Amino acid sequence: MNTHSLYFPYMLLFFITLLQVAAFEEGDRAALQAFKSMISHDPQGILNSWNDSRHFCEWEGITCGRRHRRVTALNMRSKALRGSLSPYIGNLSFLREINLENNTIQGEIPREFGRLLRLEALFLSNNSLAGKIPANLSYCSRLTVLALPYNKLVGRIPFEFVSLYKLKRLALHRNSLTGGIPPFLGNLSSLELLSLGANSFGGNIPDSLGQLKELEALGIGGNNLSGTIPHSIYNLSFVEIFSVPQNQLHGSLPTSLGLTFPNLKYFQIDQNFFSGSIPTSLSNASKLEVFQIGKNNFSGKLSVNFGSMKNLSFLNLYSSNLGSGESDEMGFMNSLANCSKLRVLRLGGNQFRGALPHSIANMSNQLQILALSDNQLYGSIPSGIGNLVDLYLLEMEENQFTRAIPKELGKLLKLQGLDFSGNHLSGEIPSTLGNLSSLFQIFLNNNNLSGVGSGEAIIIFFGGLEFFKK
Repeated sequence: MNTHSLYFPYMLLFFITLLQVAAFEEGDRAALQAFKSMISHDPQGILNSWNDSRHFCEWEGITCGRRHRRVTALNMRSKALRGSLSPYIGNLSFLREINLENNTIQGEIPREFGRLLRLEALFLSNNSLAGKIPANLSYCSRLTVLALPYNKLVGRIPFEFVSLYKLKRLALHRNSLTGGIPPFLGNLSSLELLSLGANSFGGNIPDSLGQLKELEALGIGGNNLSGTIPHSIYNLSFVEIFSVPQNQLHGSLPTSLGLTFPNLKYFQIDQNFFSGSIPTSLSNASKLEVFQIGKNNFSGKLSVNFGSMKNLSFLNLYSSNLGSGESDEMGFMNSLANCSKLRVLRLGGNQFRGALPHSIANMSNQLQILALSDNQLYGSIPSGIGNLVDLYLLEMEENQFTRAIPKELGKLLKLQGLDFSGNHLSGEIPSTLGNLSSLFQIFLNNNNLSGVGSGEAIIIFFGGLEFFKK
């Protein structure tokens, strides 16, 4: 048999393969050109490199595979692009990642994206996308990240997404989605992040979310949710972020909260209808950074020891109905002296009663906001507040403070706002306050201060502006 005839089938197969590769590459090029044609504004000139003078694998924002010259990633994040999405992107069959975050992409997400069977990550956040989330995305069975927040998407989360069992991060917050939080999300056992906040879901929190044993972040605030938080959710020990504010949730917090959430960093439940006491077990939440429970219906003494929370930066208990009237009620503030990163402390609008401990002088020198208004605090204002040199807002109005305003407050050179109105302060206004060049306004009305009428709303402007009464 002729040697050439033996090799002919292999040579034929080789040339056919080359033709197929060339055809696939041409398909990728055509799909990218279709994407470019749908972009109406490119102020940074990113797409200028998308021309025939170079292979498309060398175009800006394009990544190709090492073993083949097929597009595996399209990254145009934060390029100020304006336009819409071409359905021909669905022809980029080797695509693993699309990142078009922080642009002004309008229109709908093409259903053809469901043909991207190798797609692992889809980032389309902070655009102007509208319409419904395509159910066809469920065909992208390798998806681990689906990030579509800050758009104008409507409708429900497609039930077909129940098949996305590899999904680890689902971010759909800041849209206009409705139809309730679907219970099937509890079957996506790989989920580590579930962010659905600021939509219009309504309904209750599904019990099934308690099955997400890998969950680290849960964000479902601002959704008009009602009912209680399923107890099983409090047993998700990997949770670091627990954010359910601005809903209509009620019920009490479990006494073991600080033990069942050992990794807790962000706890946000403000603007709901929670009641009962604050669990003392939170003293064990040593990783806590943000604790926000304002505008609820709690009661009783705050007995949490914050001393182990070295990273606590934001503590907001505003208008939570806390307070017991016990003589040592403000003792919890002593433990805050160990929170060296504390920047915001809001305790206003409660029923706290007692004198401020002198340990306030040892609180974080990074503290910027100290708000203690509308309580039943009494005694003198500690002069040690003058040590909190980063303060720019100090609110202590509507309490029962007495005696003189400490002259040490003149050391708060970054202070912009000061409100001592509605107390029983007496004596003269310290001249040292005139050193506060950043101070914009100060309210001292309804006290017994020299030269200040009890019925006058006093606004004093410094920094070169005239001193006057209004």
